[in-house]
Amino acid sequence: MKSINLLLLGTLLATAWASENLLALDQPDGNSTARPRSFKFKKINNNPLNLPRRPRSRKRANTIAQSLSNEDFLYFAEVSIGTPPQKLRLHLDTGSSDIWVESASSDLCMQSSDPCQTTGTFDTNASSTYTTVSNDFQISYVDGEYAQGDYGKDVFRLADGTAVKGVQFGIGLESTSTEGIMGIGLEQNEVQVQRLGKAPYPGLTRLMQQQGLIKSQAYSLWLNDLEANTGEVLFGGVDTAKFDGELTTIPLDKRAGSSTAREFMITLTALGLTNNQGKTLTLTSSNFAVPVLLDTGTTYTYLPTDLFQEIVDQVGAQVNDKTGVPIVPCDIRNYQGTVDYNFSGTVIPVSLNELVVDAYTYDGSPATYSDGTPLCYFGILDAGSDNNVLGDTFLRSAYVVFDLENEAVSIGKAKFNVSDSNIMEIPEGKNVVPSASVVSDPVVIPVSAVGSSNGRTESIPFASGSYVLTAGGFATETATAGRSSGARSQADWRGLSIGPFMAVLLILVF
Repeated sequence: MKSINLLLLGTLLATAWASENLLALDQPDGNSTARPRSFKFKKINNNPLNLPRRPRSRKRANTIAQSLSNEDFLYFAEVSIGTPPQKLRLHLDTGSSDIWVESASSDLCMQSSDPCQTTGTFDTNASSTYTTVSNDFQISYVDGEYAQGDYGKDVFRLADGTAVKGVQFGIGLESTSTEGIMGIGLEQNEVQVQRLGKAPYPGLTRLMQQQGLIKSQAYSLWLNDLEANTGEVLFGGVDTAKFDGELTTIPLDKRAGSSTAREFMITLTALGLTNNQGKTLTLTSSNFAVPVLLDTGTTYTYLPTDLFQEIVDQVGAQVNDKTGVPIVPCDIRNYQGTVDYNFSGTVIPVSLNELVVDAYTYDGSPATYSDGTPLCYFGILDAGSDNNVLGDTFLRSAYVVFDLENEAVSIGKAKFNVSDSNIMEIPEGKNVVPSASVVSDPVVIPVSAVGSSNGRTESIPFASGSYVLTAGGFATETATAGRSSGARSQADWRGLSIGPFMAVLLILVF
């Protein structure tokens, strides 16, 4: 749920912001007429080694679109805070619930190397509409990084000029990370609720509804495919041109003993594979059910250990014993197969080519096997004892409506690289998402103790081991094939006539 370094989209945003007046907190700009506000993002990869990173209508009125920048397989929103507006780029995160930014006066950002230059910083003294709330903001991550400082309120603007008054956010006066976050999760997951035991404060989506910018506390997410340069978050609306068929509305899982949901967790009820001939293989039992977190802040997907091992067996991946990273020949992306996620009868297929990410050596050259075959990372990892997370390697293939007020999501199969748009407003009420039907008998299970909601943020090491021989060289770690969980074997997948290339892979690994 944490981001990498950020980069400002200067020309696009300068034009929008230059046309705005500098207005007081009680005079939000750009909001006199409720209307759809949409703009595109561009993709800039500042991680040339492609290291896998863990975390961290009806009418078209009253919907607001926020574009995202897809950088290094994470997604960023161009925003501004304050009066006059101070431009920032924040990592959009459905898995956390606090917005926080870097302080211009922090020791980290004041270093001579100017590490916060590309992320942007916020100067409280430079905003006439800023007010301090408290001095107890503190957020930490599983890798030991943290930020702490003040909570404040100010005008929060999306890139099209839409202004939201009185948005509360954290300011990292002391921090070990240059990366700000735009957490848009459920209010019960806010840091001050979970760490300090305080009541939740109104989140961004609630404030947008209260101020008449949108009708419902809901937003939809369309990330587009792995190679795409465009994507969108649509506040208060759904774009029916971006998904196939209908959406299915599924209630959120709640933590054991709680009456309200804390995270965007739903129940995964089955997982299987489909080959290039349309034959399917189910990898789970008939009573399988596990909670999974829908999290844009996590680059990869993390599944239970047995299921992870079964998948890597079936696709012929190898797993490094020390790093846990699965690797595959890059040509696997040409195979027309899918990994199929089932949620109480709604199936979201993820093509193999959406799960294959180029890998590079220490010197920046493409990683290869010892025979010169190009080597790639595989986009599903072992959750171990932590959360099961459906990160970006899943979410790119899904169109998802996050309904905060009704504690539900509406999910369907995403269309890729669609230029058309058909935006429909989501009205206030229950089960009112356009083009969505409620699942008739959803499986909902209590969420037991899980890992930190602040996500996986460690960088996974460079591809390395005896299976890779390049001019740059590698460490001499060894790779081992994935181990079957016992319920099924590779023979099951081979028996589906999956095609000559995959069959060869399986024979080599088996």
